[in-house]
Amino acid sequence: MRRTMLALAAGYLDGLALLYLGGAFASVVGGNLVLAGVAAVADRAHLAGAVLATGVYAATVVAARRVAPARCGVAALAALCALTGGWAAAHHDPRGVVQMPLLALASIACGLLAPRRMDWRPLLAVPVGAAGAVLLLDRAAWLGPLPAVALVAVAVVVPAGPEAGWTPYSDGNGDGAHRRTRPASTP
Repeated sequence: MRRTMLALAAGYLDGLALLYLGGAFASVVGGNLVLAGVAAVADRAHLAGAVLATGVYAATVVAARRVAPARCGVAALAALCALTGGWAAAHHDPRGVVQMPLLALASIACGLLAPRRMDWRPLLAVPVGAAGAVLLLDRAAWLGPLPAVALVAVAVVVPAGPEAGWTPYSDGNGDGAHRRTRPASTP
């Protein structure tokens, strides 16, 4: 459930970035490389955003590997709050000089939320998040990144559950071992 919420947030941020932050993705490196290739030859308008987003996302993913996942979640939430502040300061219409810093913040948040091991099931939530961005922002642009903030905040606060190695009968060390303890017998 937690990974699905984070995938929804990443999809939403990609939709937001594509629509409002210069036409690049916040996290889809393959898509940004295609955009960079096309922009280098045909339409240079998207080149800077594609290169910036790819570099920031990749650097954040590499750096995040050295940080505990829980701290990455909190750092992603901080980046999203800064993105939300920038969105509000731009009056929900980020153009000009604020566009690239906001794209960088979205890419940082996505890089911090990137899964450490691949699981295809949460990936199905990415297009749902992107569609949600289109539907919500078309009607209420003032929302900006707030839905992603909410999803990440819930994912940071909700206990990790079985996907992080914790189970009701584990000893809490994260090794996934199931040890059911018996109540002490009474004489």
